[in-house]
Amino acid sequence: MKTTIKQYAQTLFELTDGKSEQEISAMVKKFAEQLKKDGQIKNAKRIMEKFAEIYNEKNGIVVAEITTKEKIGKDAIGNVEKFIKERYSAKEVVIENNIDEKIQGGIIIRVGDEILDASVSAQLRKLQNILSK
Repeated sequence: MKTTIKQYAQTLFELTDGKSEQEISAMVKKFAEQLKKDGQIKNAKRIMEKFAEIYNEKNGIVVAEITTKEKIGKDAIGNVEKFIKERYSAKEVVIENNIDEKIQGGIIIRVGDEILDASVSAQLRKLQNILSK
C-alpha cells in the first residue's frame, strides 16, 4: 500500500507534537532520511504544506490571506484578526496582506477555500448585474 502525502504529514505531526526543539530536529532528520529511502523526497514540499495545515488546525491557528488596494494599518488588521477569530473560533490568526490595485478599494479575505469578497470591484459587479436585469 502506498503512503499518501497526508499520511506522511500526519506521521510527522505525531512524531514531533509536544517534543523539544532538539527532539524535533532529530526526528525531522530521521523523517527526511525515510522519505529519501521511500523515494518520496520529491514530495517533501507538499508533505510540509500538509503538515502545516495539520499543525495549524490542531493548534487553532488560522491563516488568512487578505487582499487590499494598499497596505492596511494596524487598527484595520486588528479588526480583521478579531473578525476571523470569532468566525473561525481561532486561537491565533496569521495574516498575509497582498496588494492589488485592481480591486479599487475594500478587502478580500481568503481562509482556506472560503473567500469573503468585500471589494469595491465586487460591489460594482453586483450592482451592474442587478441593473442589467
